[in-house]
Amino acid sequence: MVHAVKFVREVTRRIQKDHLIGKEEVPGEHVQSDDEIREFARREAWGHHASGTCAIGPREAHGVLGSDFRVHGTRGLRVVDASVFPRIPGFFIASAVYMVGEKAADVILADAKRAPH
Repeated sequence: MVHAVKFVREVTRRIQKDHLIGKEEVPGEHVQSDDEIREFARREAWGHHASGTCAIGPREAHGVLGSDFRVHGTRGLRVVDASVFPRIPGFFIASAVYMVGEKAADVILADAKRAPH
């Protein structure tokens, strides 16, 4: 990502000189060093996989789900997809989503075994 940001900046500098495009909006001129670009990408970039909209965590920390994937304050509703991550787990999230699915299956099965029949 650092290389990609630097590459795009180099290409756009030429176009900016000809006044064909405006200034850089994101990550912005204040993000310059490799470490700053890397940190920006870690915090902000999510590729084409949205995630984190129903993060697991306590309500007081703005978590939407408990560790059992149940939505806080509801009955009979669980969420098991990329939205459960508090932060994006990387650019290629398929394996992380598979792991969440496996974990959720274990949790749901354990709950079903404990439920009275």
